Amino acid sequence: MLFSYNADLLPQVRMMGQIRYSEPWLHFSRCINEWVLYVIRDGNLYLQEDGVRYHLAAGDFFLLEPGLTHEGYQRSACDYYYVHFSHPDMGRMGDETAAMAALADKRRKSLTSYNLDPEDPTDPITYLPKQFHLTGGEFKAELRHAVEVYDSREEHYKRRTSTLLHSFLLETAHENLLAHSRSPGKRIRKSDVMAEKLLRYVNQNYTRRLTSRDIEEQFEGNFDYLNRTFAALTGSPVFTYINILRINNAKQLIATTDLPFSEIGYLVGVEDRYYFSKLFRKMTGMSPSDYYKEVRSK
Repeated sequence: MLFSYNADLLPQVRMMGQIRYSEPWLHFSRCINEWVLYVIRDGNLYLQEDGVRYHLAAGDFFLLEPGLTHEGYQRSACDYYYVHFSHPDMGRMGDETAAMAALADKRRKSLTSYNLDPEDPTDPITYLPKQFHLTGGEFKAELRHAVEVYDSREEHYKRRTSTLLHSFLLETAHENLLAHSRSPGKRIRKSDVMAEKLLRYVNQNYTRRLTSRDIEEQFEGNFDYLNRTFAALTGSPVFTYINILRINNAKQLIATTDLPFSEIGYLVGVEDRYYFSKLFRKMTGMSPSDYYKEVRSK
């Protein structure tokens, strides 16, 4: 089961904390008009919600829905975090297959987007799982910090706690998407993994001189093959994509600084000032000087 979650809006935390039952305990029966998140640190929790039974173990993330009765059906020792919160735009998803496909498409769009654009490249809707197993122990530190902020009762403590919860929920949605892409029956192509790694490498290194040989050595593969997989992901061959990055960043520098064009070219990875002017004109349809005049006139 999935819940749609509008990431432009913060949840409103009402109550948060950690409970430790060292002796077997049975969860009480309750119906409450807010979301309740349980994240199990240790032990087991046996819950029934709206007639459906769930077994939660260490590392499990679980969302209880507003307006549905939940209660325990078996005693057990348990150590868990709990969060009671509301959200103005969160609810059950109908077509879960379509939702995960849409989220995967948003991830691809984000991976290939230009990071200095003022707007997020995708709409704000993501999808949270009802139950999900969190890997690693980082979630314990994140939620412990949120509980510490909540317990401090200092100015804006609920806003700060809500922000921390928001970040945690978005990370869980992301981890669920990755787990879904690796689920049985879904074959992950080696070329897709390689293309994403190459994309990250290019995004981090486009300001230095890169050659096909550099890329072959870095990824221990044939450049033509790597270039094809990269173009399938981004829509552009490697060096076209690199030039797009360089000129987009050059446009930012021209619009916001009075640096010489030769220095701007150097900063974005084009050391030859004549080639920088030629490339800038090719990518934008105008010279750096004309672009400078246009943006400053506005």
